[in-house]
Amino acid sequence: MSIEDKELIETRFGPLWSGKAEIAFGDGVRTFRDVKRALDLAGEDVMSIDLRELPGGTFAYRFYDGDDRRIVVLVCDADGGVIEEHRAHIAEWLGELYYESGALAFDGEAMLHLLRKKSEEDGASSGEVSG
Repeated sequence: MSIEDKELIETRFGPLWSGKAEIAFGDGVRTFRDVKRALDLAGEDVMSIDLRELPGGTFAYRFYDGDDRRIVVLVCDADGGVIEEHRAHIAEWLGELYYESGALAFDGEAMLHLLRKKSEEDGASSGEVSG
C-alpha cells in the first residue's frame, strides 16, 4: 500500500466524508446499516465513512477498518456483490500524526476522530455526511 492507493481512493470516490449516509436503491434507500448487514460487516471495528452512487447501478461503501487500520472502499453491483476493493493505510492521511498517536493507533474511534479533524482542517471534507 502506498500514497498512490490514497490518491486513487480520493480521485475516484472524492474526499473522505464527501459522500452520503444513505443512497437511492431500487424503490427505497440503502443506509450504512443496510450495507454493513448485506456485506456481513458486523464488527465494531468497521466504522462507516460514506456511500457514493456510481454509474451502472453500482455504489461504493467507504469505511475505516479498525482492525487493519485502513480506509476501505468496496464497490458493489446492484445485487450488493463486491466487484472491487481498494485499501489504504490511515497513515497515508494522517502522516506523522499517526505515528505520534502511540496506543491510540489501536483505538478505531480515536483514529477516525483524528482523521475527520485533519480532513476538516485541510478543507477536504464537504461536510455532507453528518454521521
